Amino acid sequence: MAHDLYTASVSATAGAVRSDDGALELEVREATSSQDGSATNPEQLMAAALGSCLLESLKIATSTTGGSDDGVQVQAQVTLAEAEGAGYSARYELSVTLPDAGTDPEAVLQQALSLCPFTKSIDAGSLDVHLA
Repeated sequence: MAHDLYTASVSATAGAVRSDDGALELEVREATSSQDGSATNPEQLMAAALGSCLLESLKIATSTTGGSDDGVQVQAQVTLAEAEGAGYSARYELSVTLPDAGTDPEAVLQQALSLCPFTKSIDAGSLDVHLA
């Protein structure tokens, strides 16, 4: 039987997010084409969450294959789009660099994707992951 390992708790209020432990406190605004750097937006937060989650999973995967996680990098992009009908949709692109993953970087990537709870929770049709 599975058991919980960790629960993150964040409060979102008008213009800000804050974690219950105080480690995360950010101003948040709607995404615009002219971001001025004064606040983040939900799309940047999602990209950060996806990228960092997959990075940690890649570290685990390389350790099981005898490879090295030196130089491992994930570039994450989240694209907000108008949905057909009401609301919005998002597309996710992750570009992975695995310079010392061993003999089969694609296998390392696939193992990491099977470990990462965030990439597993996204509909496969809106997630594009590739080795750089």
